[in-house]
Amino acid sequence: MNAIVFLLLAYLGGIIGVKLKLPAGALLGSMLMVGVFSIVGMIDSQEIPPFIRNLSKVALGTMIGLMFTKNILYLPFKKLISFIILGFGSVISAVVVAMILKGMGMTPFIMTLVSVSPGGIAEMLTLADSIHTDTQVVTIMHLIRFVTLMLLLRWILKTFNKQGEKT
Repeated sequence: MNAIVFLLLAYLGGIIGVKLKLPAGALLGSMLMVGVFSIVGMIDSQEIPPFIRNLSKVALGTMIGLMFTKNILYLPFKKLISFIILGFGSVISAVVVAMILKGMGMTPFIMTLVSVSPGGIAEMLTLADSIHTDTQVVTIMHLIRFVTLMLLLRWILKTFNKQGEKT
């Protein structure tokens, strides 16, 4: 029974998130809806069958896979090099920030590293779950990072766009 309620809440939250035009509305809406009902005790994550968890990971993988097209095969070598530099830079910055947070008392290092790694919420939570680290901490840190990015980037882009129109 809990699985049916879980799926209905996730679906309803996704619809509400899209209708409210939240950034990544389907993802955030379903996450918040299920999270709230989990916090108040209406659903228990331990009662959700493993096949539903696996199905959600399959759906996430499918969505990511659908973003690839044959055009990716024709990217210029220069762009690929910049992507590789970006990847290494992201990992290095995540390790540095994780070391700083660990030094401030956040432990263990692996959980902190997954928490600060630049990536999508869903992808990082999938990783956190697969390495059996504290997914609640990872969720909160990525949610704060995501909302902060959405608010700050929106403001920064508007600011630079206005400056670009003046010159």
